Amino acid sequence: MRRTTICRSDRAALLALVAGLLAGVVAPQLVAQDTTQARPDTAKAVQDTSQAPPPTGPAQQGPLPATHTVATGETLWSIAQLYYSDPLLWPEIYRLNTTLIEDPHWIYPGEVLNLGSPVAVAQAPPETTTVAPAPGADTVRAAPTDTVTAIAPPDTAAMPDTAQAVVEAPPPAPTEAYQTIFERRRTTGQAVQDVLRAYANPLYRPLRRGEFYAAGFLTENERLPWGRVLGNTSPPAIPRLTERSTAIRFDQIALEPPRRASYHVGDSLLIARIDRDIAGWGGVVVPVGVARVTEVQPRQVLADVIMQFSRIHDGHLAMPLEPFKDPGLVRPTPVEGGLEGRLVAERDIHELAGPQQILFINRGRAEGVTPGDVFEVFRPASGVPGTASEEVRMVLEIVHTREHSASGLVLNINHPDVRPGMPVRLVRKMPS
Repeated sequence: MRRTTICRSDRAALLALVAGLLAGVVAPQLVAQDTTQARPDTAKAVQDTSQAPPPTGPAQQGPLPATHTVATGETLWSIAQLYYSDPLLWPEIYRLNTTLIEDPHWIYPGEVLNLGSPVAVAQAPPETTTVAPAPGADTVRAAPTDTVTAIAPPDTAAMPDTAQAVVEAPPPAPTEAYQTIFERRRTTGQAVQDVLRAYANPLYRPLRRGEFYAAGFLTENERLPWGRVLGNTSPPAIPRLTERSTAIRFDQIALEPPRRASYHVGDSLLIARIDRDIAGWGGVVVPVGVARVTEVQPRQVLADVIMQFSRIHDGHLAMPLEPFKDPGLVRPTPVEGGLEGRLVAERDIHELAGPQQILFINRGRAEGVTPGDVFEVFRPASGVPGTASEEVRMVLEIVHTREHSASGLVLNINHPDVRPGMPVRLVRKMPS
């Protein structure tokens, strides 16, 4: 067998050939791998994972529809999950459809619900996932996601009014600070004290309009222009057992004017009755109300009752109302040795005199008596040793005056035994 001998130079050439073959096969793959750059598929993975996760439900697929038709088996809970991806947002759907849904626990198939604007419901921004790059590789950063512009702006032209109302600015928060129960109790207590202080220290008024008109007076034998009340013009709601009618405040009454006299619209009339006659002083006039003329007819006038002191019957008398002069807030000043007179009678007969009753004295305008003056009714000292001295039994405030008589309102009583003929004395005088 023939042996083949390879010399050193041939071995070197063989090795060079093998190296060349290997360089032609392996070297191109090693040259294409650039370890300083990230692999294209790796960079792509980083780019994809840095974006928001793909939408998982209808709430993220395009603009939110304006309405939804209820299907069988659906609830507000499931509809909120379907469109808002959060079932706890079902009150938002109920709020937008309160005119349609009476009870949020009951909705019916076929009802068309208003879903409002997609910006009306707050959506959480999508989470961003960041993949750490391989060591030695350049980090490829994805562009940040704009969570504001990611949602398409609503079409307000096609949106119902309720949707536009959702995006309006909320009303400003109240600025009043919260008060604890103790602070509220302190504030309430202070207000109550202020009210009680106003009652305890009222403004002093020597005479009021109602006291002047309701006092009554003596006619002093003067012929007054009396008209006559014909009765209430409204039929009674309950049939009467008598023919006499009655009237109270705000009722309309018919009156007959006196002869050779007439009433006009707007005139105020005093409605009164004559209680009894007192020798030398005439009749006792007891007021029962005040009426104002509203309509003039050929044989009668109509008037509305504006003040009432007692029940008004047909047959009562009417005369033009005397004007009231308000004395203001002045106070009567004390006087020494004031005007003296006598007690004539009491307007209403009682066994014992009491507060707020009316007593007549024999001093009037001719003697300088004015409304607001204060008189004392006293019992003079008997002068007998061992007996009491002068005793003040009552204090009167003059509320109405005539020419020679005056009407006094009882303010204080020290002794109820007061009889006609007892002396009276002026103790406080109104400034002139």
